[in-house]
Parts: sequence; structure tokens; C-alpha cells
Amino acid sequence: MKISFTARLFIYFGVLLYIAADLYWFSGPLRTAVNRRKVDSPEMIEEAKRTGIAALVLGRPVTTSQLERAARERLWLEGKSWDEVPRDQRAIVRKACLMDLIDHQLIRSKIAANEKAERATEEEISDRIKQLLARFVSRSDMEQSMQAQGIATEEELRLRIAAMIEQEKYIERQLHPLVQVSEEESKDFYEKHQTSLAIPEMISVRHVFWATLGQDADAVEKSAQTALQSLLKKEKTFEQLAEESGDERSKKMGGQLGWISKERLPADFTSAAFALLKNQPSLIRTKLGWHLIEVIDRREAKPRTFDECRKEIELRMSEQKRPEALQNIRVAIRKSHQEHIHIYDAVLDGLP
Repeated sequence: MKISFTARLFIYFGVLLYIAADLYWFSGPLRTAVNRRKVDSPEMIEEAKRTGIAALVLGRPVTTSQLERAARERLWLEGKSWDEVPRDQRAIVRKACLMDLIDHQLIRSKIAANEKAERATEEEISDRIKQLLARFVSRSDMEQSMQAQGIATEEELRLRIAAMIEQEKYIERQLHPLVQVSEEESKDFYEKHQTSLAIPEMISVRHVFWATLGQDADAVEKSAQTALQSLLKKEKTFEQLAEESGDERSKKMGGQLGWISKERLPADFTSAAFALLKNQPSLIRTKLGWHLIEVIDRREAKPRTFDECRKEIELRMSEQKRPEALQNIRVAIRKSHQEHIHIYDAVLDGLP
């Protein structure tokens, strides 16, 4: 049975009229479906609360369970626990972890779409696991801790670590041009910091140490005085006295501390040591105890040329640029996808 052109036209017009009425005049099924697709509609917010969706990224949900797990995992990888975080600071930790999860999804999408993206090698993953294992008494302790974090197997741990490494590599490629230091910048830094870049005054020193903590202070001082006298009378050599030292590291080297600057050791030690003349053994008292100390040699401070400092300056300035550059990269990634990111603050506010 053929439908006439007029009848078809009438049907089409009726359908269009129904769609218009559904969308604009009353809340029919089409209007409801469209509203549900709007990420910020009341219907979608209620659904997010009901299903525990903290955010939508590229149309994919970031759930509250993912967020809680990420927060605990992040602290776990840092050697901390969620229970250590004060309750009033947990919202801050969650928000930081949510930003990490959003960045992670955005970067993972870029890595997946880029066939030339650097992948994590098995060796790199194994090295990270070794570093992680070093925090535990045994592998079984690590596995128990993994399971407490919701990481069921080592294979799952390897996948997570691989994703982390690949994200780090992606970020490093983006960072590289942003943290480069020009010759002009280096020279300007050199001109402003010549004093701090100079080779400082240094002394080559050796000592014998007697700790006073938990000891009879008078008895310790008497032992130090006796040692000094035996050295001055040449009854014992410095190396022989060093065998009695409480400094386990230097006693094996005859008491040698090597070349030191004023910044290398505590001020109560270096201020006294730098005031001594060469080859004049003396006793000094610090908050740790008594030291029989001798300055063997001395080097005066001297300036360094720009070429001598250049690598150090570039490294220092590059490190100074990193935090801001990293933040700018993350902000730029989110900004380029801002239409595809929606955070449900009502859901976050409802978390305990």
C-alpha cells in the first residue's frame, strides 16, 4: 500500500512537531535524554552522586573509588598512609589526586594516539619495583601492602608503574625546551652570584671524637685531654688515637675528614676548626662531644671563571624553571581539553 506524498508530508510534519514540543514545551523522553547528556544538568549531577562519578574526562568517568584508591596509592608510593593525613587536609589531597587522574587520562590518550611515544621498558619497571621493595622488610610484606591498596598482583603493579613511567617520559619531552638555559641567562646569573659560585675556603682536617651524650661529661673530657697530651708528647700517633674515635667512618682512615668547607659540617665544629693554624692539634667542644682536631692543609677561597661555572649554572637554573614549566604544561593540557573535562564538586563535597 503506497502512501501519498501529502500523507508522508503530514507524517514528517507531525514528527517534527512532536520533537519540537518534546524539547521545548514539555519534558518528554527526548528532553530528558538530552538533559542527561548535559554534564552539568541537574539530572546528570544526581546520577553522578548516585553512581559516584567525581569527574568526566573525554567522556570517561573518574569514579570516587578510583580517586580514593589513587590517594592511598600516591601516599603509599611515598611511604605514607591515608590514616596519617589530618581529616581537614584530606579534601586537598583528593583534589590534587583528581587533577593527577585527569592529567593522566589526557596524557594517556595522547600517548595512545602517538605511535612514536616512548614506552616503559621492562628494565625500567623492574628498577622501580626494586626501589619500592627496598622500603619493606621482605617481598611478602610488600605484597600484603599492595593488596591493602587494591593492587591484586605484581603484574597489575607493573602495569601501573609502566603507565607512570610513560607519563613521566611524555612530560619530560614537553619540559625539555621549556627548561633550557640560554648563554645570556647563564652570564647574567654568573654576574649576580660570583661570590657564591667561588670555590670557598677549605681545610684538610682530621679528628678523634668522644661523644658526651649519655656519658659522664667529666670523664669524657679527661679522656680527650689525656689523648691530646699523649699526641703532643709523641707517645701515640694521630692514627693510633683515631682507633679509639667514636666516629666510625673517619676512624678507619686515621681520623681523616678530607677537604671541608664551612658549609659541609655543623657550625660549632667548622667555626673552631677554621680558626686553627696548620699542624697544631687542639681540643674543641661541640654539642655532640669532644674533638681532638688537627688542620693538615688549607686552601684560600678563589673565584671561578664563567666557563668553569657554566654547567653548574645551567643545571641550577634549569631546576629552578622546572616547577613553573611543569605547572604550565599541565594547565595547557587541561585548557586544550576544557570542553571535555567536568568535575562534580557536589560529589567531592559529599566525600567523608
